[in-house]
Amino acid sequence: MSALKLGIDVGGTFTDFVLLNVSDGKMEIGKNLTTPKDPSQGVISGCRKILEKARISFESLQTVIHGTTLVTNTLIERKGAPTGLITTKGFRDILETGNEIRYDLYDLQIEKPKPLVPRRYRIGISERINSSGEVLKSLDLDEVRKAAEYFQKHGITSIAVCLLHAYRNPVHEQQIIRLLNEEFPFFHVSISSHVAPEIKEYERTSTTAANAYVQPIMKRYLRYLESELKRNGFRGGFYVMISSGGITNVAVAEATPIKLCESGPAAGALVAAFYGNCMGLHDLISFDMGGTTAKICLINDGRPTYSREFEAARISRFKKGSGFTFKIPSIEMIEIGAGGGSIGYIDPMGLLKVGPRSAGASPGPACYGFGGDEPTVTDAALILGYLNPDYFLGGEMELNMDRAREVVKRRLADPLNISVEEAAIGINQIVTENMATATRIHIAERGKDPRRYALLAFGGAGPIHAFRIAELLKINTIICPPAAGTASALGLLVTPMALDFAKSYISRLDSINWEHVNQIYREMETEAVCALMESGAKRDEILFERTADMQYAGQFYEIPSRVPAGRLSSKSVSEIKDMFYKSYEKAFGRYMTDAPIRVLTWRLRAHCPVPGLEIKYAQSRMNGRKNEPKGFRHAYFPAARSFIECAVYERYSLKPGTTLCGPVILEERESTTIVGVDSEVSVDERLNLIIRR
Repeated sequence: MSALKLGIDVGGTFTDFVLLNVSDGKMEIGKNLTTPKDPSQGVISGCRKILEKARISFESLQTVIHGTTLVTNTLIERKGAPTGLITTKGFRDILETGNEIRYDLYDLQIEKPKPLVPRRYRIGISERINSSGEVLKSLDLDEVRKAAEYFQKHGITSIAVCLLHAYRNPVHEQQIIRLLNEEFPFFHVSISSHVAPEIKEYERTSTTAANAYVQPIMKRYLRYLESELKRNGFRGGFYVMISSGGITNVAVAEATPIKLCESGPAAGALVAAFYGNCMGLHDLISFDMGGTTAKICLINDGRPTYSREFEAARISRFKKGSGFTFKIPSIEMIEIGAGGGSIGYIDPMGLLKVGPRSAGASPGPACYGFGGDEPTVTDAALILGYLNPDYFLGGEMELNMDRAREVVKRRLADPLNISVEEAAIGINQIVTENMATATRIHIAERGKDPRRYALLAFGGAGPIHAFRIAELLKINTIICPPAAGTASALGLLVTPMALDFAKSYISRLDSINWEHVNQIYREMETEAVCALMESGAKRDEILFERTADMQYAGQFYEIPSRVPAGRLSSKSVSEIKDMFYKSYEKAFGRYMTDAPIRVLTWRLRAHCPVPGLEIKYAQSRMNGRKNEPKGFRHAYFPAARSFIECAVYERYSLKPGTTLCGPVILEERESTTIVGVDSEVSVDERLNLIIRR
């Protein structure tokens, strides 16, 4: 693609920037506090800073790729547009009945997420299509007009349309959107046959409603950001990352913004896979800890694991089913309310707890000096000697030790009758144990052993906690890549353009209408090619990967299985069966050959080749290597259960091939790496830190 690319990752606390020259691999990085009220302000000011630093104008910049958590935050904070739902008569309560699965069987007072669309704004209309796509009752367009007039009267600005079995035959939904666009053009309209044309009524309705709920906000945000970039002189291509790890253009992002839920975190998992593949390590645990949350993803065979569903805004963070379920492909990861801004507090039982509530960027941790009045993980790290108060963000931002100690003392130490240091140790141990426990469960649920993996840590706070997490999980190798504090922004730049499509057509494998299946794939491939070429891709470089959700007839859950390329026919059945057996055996350890197989949903991933890049960190950071400590500092090490005076090094003063024995602290502008006792750390030729316990 272009020579100069800028990746922008908006997080809950910091917005990260990576400027990459694709032709020579040279990289420059930047970090800016996120502006929660208007994230675009932090984005534009951060762009100016990094471009000025690199002495490059907006005009010279040819590509900007953006990752954002704005969609997820909008859902969590309930700040979306007033939304109405049009559905088949008799089905307007599907958002409340859900899939009738209780996420906690023994809680008699179970709380479910309140629907994004209130019942008074959910309207059923007369129409009916059966599961085979036959029209049993024609659509009454007058009812649609009356519904639209009602929504207009009550201030609704966005409409979700989800009719029964529209995934099989979208004719009625298409008639509705045509009418609304012609007669009520001021509405934003989302139809399920475009947003999520898949079986499962609740999930399809939930996804479409959420898409309508966030669409006006995301349209305004993306268009404003694009216009601000252009106003500053930018004339290149502006792209957005989606939850499945692909890159798409603004038009696609505006049409289906719900696919941006995991936009930023997905980039972190992809950069972990990128670094691992560069090092020849294909089985990794990606550990991304920022200011608000920590994200963990398994990398197997050099690729992140994927999921066909995503859950957001959970009532109970660790309980699956307590949030909104969306039918969107995404990189599978767990997100824990454990970041540098996570708040420590005393619960009603008198126990010390940490998170998931966060101080975020505003007011931020107490030591930031922006008015924060609650103790956080960052305050504890400062007290325990992990952070240098004079070198946070390379000295650009001074941390207030006195303020951190005062808040920890008043809020935690005095009420618990312990010292400030003990309270800080408690915060650090609890947040680390929370992350290690969640990681252990996530890995165990997939039948994996954490000891087989290396831990790749990044994010502003990741390298601080990685060593202790590795100790708890009995992982022997920890990797901290260069510019770890902005790694997710780099992930935006090492990812190819890609889109995912799906279409449900349910049939047993021995009685499928193969002409219909071929038509489904033709339509998806045509749509994919058009979208990717609009984003600047060349037709001959677009690649396709086919899969299908399959199960033995009578089963409730389905598993993804590969589908061969080319025209499908009855002659393809044998090959498709063999692929399903392999997938089933990999998932469950065995398979059956005498049971009929059913296909539910046909899927297509269209993507361009992975960019071949050799990253070179900015040479200015590596000048004056001396391999000598810049000082010494007392820091707490859990294995020793005491504070130890250890050497502190400027990370980029260490030459490739250097080896140091722990304990030692390695500082850089955007992050700090803690190397514990009974270990050694070496620097490889790519400036990765390799820590071996």
